[in-house]
Amino acid sequence: MNTVSSVHGWVDPAFSSCLDAFRENFAADAELGAACAIYRHGEPILDAWGGIAAAGQNTPWTEDTVVPVFSITKGVAALCVLSLVSDGRFGLNQPVARHWPSFGAHGKDRISIAGALGHRAGVPTITGPITLEDLAHPQEMSARLAAENPLFEPGTAHYYHAVTVGWITTELVRRATGQQVGEWFRKNLAEPLGLNIQIGRKAGDETPIAVVEVPPRHDTPALDSLSFPGTVLSLNGLFVPSMSGLAAAMNDPSVQRLELAGANGMADARSLAKLYSEALIGTRGEALLSSACIGEATTVVSEGEQWGTELSGPTWGAGLMLPWDVQPMLGPGSFGHDGAGGSLAFAHAPSGVSFAYVRNRAGQPNVADPLVYRVVKALADCLGLHVPKL
Repeated sequence: MNTVSSVHGWVDPAFSSCLDAFRENFAADAELGAACAIYRHGEPILDAWGGIAAAGQNTPWTEDTVVPVFSITKGVAALCVLSLVSDGRFGLNQPVARHWPSFGAHGKDRISIAGALGHRAGVPTITGPITLEDLAHPQEMSARLAAENPLFEPGTAHYYHAVTVGWITTELVRRATGQQVGEWFRKNLAEPLGLNIQIGRKAGDETPIAVVEVPPRHDTPALDSLSFPGTVLSLNGLFVPSMSGLAAAMNDPSVQRLELAGANGMADARSLAKLYSEALIGTRGEALLSSACIGEATTVVSEGEQWGTELSGPTWGAGLMLPWDVQPMLGPGSFGHDGAGGSLAFAHAPSGVSFAYVRNRAGQPNVADPLVYRVVKALADCLGLHVPKL
């Protein structure tokens, strides 16, 4: 039972139903620990947190608590690349190999940056053993990825590059700036904007980190690590390819110190909502992304059945998740990314709103999470939006 159930924070009175919905998640549905934040037109309108950060110690979730956000990290890394697109460093329709020549090996020379970020490069796996020591060297992992034979002709299909897309964003940022994506993000966005987000935890950082737990009813069956889906999620058996296995990995301090731009970011909701607000509005004289870049990046790159399966995957722009059945967000004009376990961060350009919800008790997989979307629905009602599926 959650014995530290108080919800803290504040809300603009016009959006009080959003805070009521967040409170209801603890009162009615036993949310363990979570935080939620909303910005509108560059200003915060909700900032709330509550519950327990570490169930074993009954540690309260505080204002500054961060939590592993899994694939939300992909959206953060994509925003780094897209900010460089807005600055003219890249063009989304340019081949990846124009900036990273070795990536063009084995027929990958024609895949565009948008296509690669939209999971169409054909390299969701890397051949050979992978160790934690290997992961500590993202430049070397990027070189291994560049040398891979694609599993399908690049650009002709899509399959979720669950971890490997992070080495694509990492290397693109390094080629443009000389810095790894975690370092570039910290120096150019996190520190100037006061964002409590890290891609790779710095030594000596004492920011409190929530511990992710997975209720047995919400765990996913462990895949065979030698199967194709298993190798994608487990990095060839390094991690256990189930929700509880991935949670155990992301709770591990040795993994948290790595830079995995596809998987291991740590963040609070306030910072994620502010980052997506910066993408739209900006507080430093201009938005992080130009309107032209947003238009290009939110053009559908991939949707429908994934390669080799009959399962529909998410709808993708250039590194950004667009509305689809599992994540309708606020409907057309929304872009962002979700994370395993139920966390979600996105912006909705038509309303000037950004939203983030992070939590440490995994929800039901492969559905629009009812707790997160309780708050999203309240927000939609406040904005006068009708969003299908809500």
